[in-house]
Amino acid sequence: MNDAHNQTGRQGRFAQIALVVLLGGAVTAVLAFAFVPGLRDTATGRAIRFWETVPPPPPAVPPGQLGEEMKTADESGTNTALVLAPDIAEQLGLETSEAVVRTPEGGIVTTGRIATDERRRSVVTSKVEGWIEKTFVDFEGQNVKAGQPLFSFYSPELVATQEEYLLARRAERDFAKSDFDVVRDSGPSLAAAARRRLELWDVSPEQIAEIEKSGKALRTLTVYAKTSGVVTERKAYPNMRITPDEPLYSLADLSTVWVEADVFESDLPNVKIGTAGEIAAPGAAIGTAPRTARVTFIAPTVDPETRTARVRLELSNPRAVLKPGMFVDVKLATAARPELVVPRDAVLDTGTRKLVMIGRSDGSFEILEIHTGAEGSDYYSVTSGLAAGDRVARRIQFLLDSETDLRARVEQQFPVSPAAGAGGSQPARGSAPAMPEGHVHP
Repeated sequence: MNDAHNQTGRQGRFAQIALVVLLGGAVTAVLAFAFVPGLRDTATGRAIRFWETVPPPPPAVPPGQLGEEMKTADESGTNTALVLAPDIAEQLGLETSEAVVRTPEGGIVTTGRIATDERRRSVVTSKVEGWIEKTFVDFEGQNVKAGQPLFSFYSPELVATQEEYLLARRAERDFAKSDFDVVRDSGPSLAAAARRRLELWDVSPEQIAEIEKSGKALRTLTVYAKTSGVVTERKAYPNMRITPDEPLYSLADLSTVWVEADVFESDLPNVKIGTAGEIAAPGAAIGTAPRTARVTFIAPTVDPETRTARVRLELSNPRAVLKPGMFVDVKLATAARPELVVPRDAVLDTGTRKLVMIGRSDGSFEILEIHTGAEGSDYYSVTSGLAAGDRVARRIQFLLDSETDLRARVEQQFPVSPAAGAGGSQPARGSAPAMPEGHVHP
């Protein structure tokens, strides 16, 4: 038994020694890949040295070579062309794309919001001071019909005027018995003046008839809604003192609503008063088929942050299923016209100018200014400066960022300043833009 125990102990020590040897070998290998010159530059060595910044890959073209190419071109007299040999362009991975003419899909798709028709809003006020006795419309959002009672109120001034009217009516009957024409004619005029005063204070003919019939002034009078709509604001409460300058209810008629859509400034020339639009709401708000409406208003200003203008369409809403604040999809029908387009990444936007690098038949590339029209998420339409079939370099911004000499020359020839690009003249195709006043060409 002792022999077996000793043998088990020797096997355990051998296993411990083997583990130590393996760990030592692993550590030695890691240190070798991390620091031995022949191994440290391998991918494994760079991965082990995680604390070091990975150096950028060497440039495909030696730094400054593009600047030297431009200098050589200047000395040869082609001072606007950047000559790139085919092998240099290939090393740069310079991709080109062709300017093509295409007809975009007709229509401008945007998002709209339902809003109340401001011409169908009304405010309920009192024309005399008083105190509210009772309210019949008690919460915002309540539907109100024209002629429906809103509240009743007590006004000492209104009660006094009723008394004056009743007194004038009695005087009219008494004066009618007089033998003098002046006295007989004064009775109706006094009663008419008192009645007119009640009418100006919105006392209805029915209420005046009730006063005449009873022969007594009404302590409280009820105010009725003159228009139908939804209560959008309520400030009338029982026992509250009211004055003529205080709005008590705000009503909005939702039988017709506005659809306010945001249209980018580049699309505004295609939108006119009367332009047809299709409106679709989420769910079953307006049914399965889109509703048709027409543009009735285009805002005269553009939002400086979103670069959009508000375009308004009117839509009937007889069942009041369209709620103010609801979002809808809007598609405005516009005439689709063929346009020349280039990829968006082929255009360098300096803020005042649009530049492209156009390829020539001899392998050279030339930076030119172009004028653009509408723009999309992946393209620019070109109004002047290019022709169909011209090839332009893509990702020009990345090329300029990697070549500081080239970027300096571009900034020198196409300065970014408020004066740059001023004026309404269009550049001729294949020509460099005119320099700002006072600029000296290098």
